[in-house]
Amino acid sequence: MRISIVSINYAPERTGIGVYTTGLAEFLAMDGHRVVVHAGFPYYPDWEQRPEDARRLFRRDSIGGVDVLRSYLHVPRRPTAMKRILHELSFVVSAAIGYLLSPRSDLTIIVLPPLALGATIAVLARLKGSRTLLHVQDLQPDAAVELGMLKPGVLTRALYALERLNYRIAGAVSTISEGMRRKIILKGVPESKTLLFRNWANDSIIRPQSRLTSLRGEWGLQARDFVVLYSGNLGRKQGLESLLDAAALLSDEPRVRFVIVGNGAERLELQAKAESAGLKNVQFRPLEPFERLSELLATADVSIIPQKRAVTDIVLPSKLSNILASGRPVVAASPASSDLALILREGECGILVEPEDAAQMADAIRRLAVDPVLCSHYAANARKYAEAHLFQSSIIRRFADRLPSLAGH
Repeated sequence: MRISIVSINYAPERTGIGVYTTGLAEFLAMDGHRVVVHAGFPYYPDWEQRPEDARRLFRRDSIGGVDVLRSYLHVPRRPTAMKRILHELSFVVSAAIGYLLSPRSDLTIIVLPPLALGATIAVLARLKGSRTLLHVQDLQPDAAVELGMLKPGVLTRALYALERLNYRIAGAVSTISEGMRRKIILKGVPESKTLLFRNWANDSIIRPQSRLTSLRGEWGLQARDFVVLYSGNLGRKQGLESLLDAAALLSDEPRVRFVIVGNGAERLELQAKAESAGLKNVQFRPLEPFERLSELLATADVSIIPQKRAVTDIVLPSKLSNILASGRPVVAASPASSDLALILREGECGILVEPEDAAQMADAIRRLAVDPVLCSHYAANARKYAEAHLFQSSIIRRFADRLPSLAGH
């Protein structure tokens, strides 16, 4: 088939939505489909474009057997709610032009966010005779309101109306967790129109390794240190303030060391908080190259997933799959009813704590630090669960097998 994918994020971005869009596109290309991706110029998670891209309107790349048509987008250095809206709209306009001028596809996959991308591209696809699949990575209006980034009012009502329009126009709607799928159904989308397409573990890269990695030496960590790792976007949804509060509660435990790897809109504030609190047991590191992801995850004795209480039912952290594939236990902040909690219970691969509860988080970390048998038990179960449910090859294969029927073939 001829397949178009429209996504603001794409390779070489090393974290977030772009990783999964890239994996899908390259898999479909290897499967014999003609794949064209309409994407923005890379900027995430640093919120900074490369100097050579800053003034470009369009560019054609070829990555992994996929044609990538880059479109202009405005990238604010310090993203606020309104600046994010401008950022997203700039891509919606430029991507729409690029998509309209491109050859017709049998199926167009539209990756959200940005919210406004859905209806815009879906209307153009209908005019060009292409079927559409809306893939929802983030329930964006819900998250913005729950986090206080937008106040209820005219703008939020408009966003929810746009969301409903997206779902109505699209031929089918997929999303990354059962909880998010249920919420989409509750928004009025027929269940028969929805499908599950999880974010996967990259089984070609991620595998269990010795905890005594070269990164420990580079970062001044000793073999005896119990390393608590957070790796990913440093944004508001992640609730990383509670992780720093837990580090403060464990400052009298000389073996317990916290490593926060990544970048994002909240990084400077988090570093300032750690410095003002005198947290000598916390260090911040930039993202590592994708080729070192398995080594990075292996450096941890436990990986941690903090979250804001407001978003636990409307997002499923994509980092979970790779953490489990690396064979490491998890401490996760999430209500007992969430998809994340369900996975930890089914897999028996970590400890669940209440969101934004630093004391519970610290107690869970302390419990694992003094009990290597429990750590090993959770670690082995984590890898087993990933092998059974989360490997990239099986998840994308099942999804790809659905695409011909979605395209009307």
